[in-house]
Amino acid sequence: MAVKIFNKNMDLNQDILFVLVVLGILVGALQYFYGYRIFKFILGLFGFLFGGALAAAIGLNFTQEVVVVFLFGLVGGFIGAALMTALYFVGVFIIGSFLGGILGVVLYAVAESNPDPVALLILAVIAGVIALVFQKFMIIVSTGFGGSWMVVIGVAFFATQAINFSNLNQIFRPDGSHLYAIILCWLALGIVGVMVQYRSSPTNVPQSPG
Repeated sequence: MAVKIFNKNMDLNQDILFVLVVLGILVGALQYFYGYRIFKFILGLFGFLFGGALAAAIGLNFTQEVVVVFLFGLVGGFIGAALMTALYFVGVFIIGSFLGGILGVVLYAVAESNPDPVALLILAVIAGVIALVFQKFMIIVSTGFGGSWMVVIGVAFFATQAINFSNLNQIFRPDGSHLYAIILCWLALGIVGVMVQYRSSPTNVPQSPG
């Protein structure tokens, strides 16, 4: 009986992970091409995904019913979207911090070392502050490289065995060929995304609501 419950729990978590990865790929592609032009919408999507994932995780502690967990995630997603959109400058900081965290993870992966949470936090905070100071530049760079990262990591998760989301201390498994292919694809796509956004972006920085 205990084994069946455990297997059901594992299957549910895996299904939720697959859904989140697919959503991450879609959101990543959207912000990769249009991040600056629809930045407020991107903030709302990020808030929905993060709020939904957090609420679903909390829901799993109370029940294993898929419908109930889905409802938890839906409510948490709408709350997260509303907060992220309303707190515009917090959203700008978080988007910049996201890029800083990605850079930290990549540097540690190249060095074949487990990421230091304190170092990652420092990089994230620095990037977040820079995003607040240089909004247009950092919004474009963060959404371009952040979006390409979400797409590449999501595709690699489904196409290879190189990504391990269950171990946050070592997202990449020790496979050099996969690692460098992922990083090169990310850099190439990120550069293209930044160039596309700069060519198509309006001159004004999107202002906070109100």
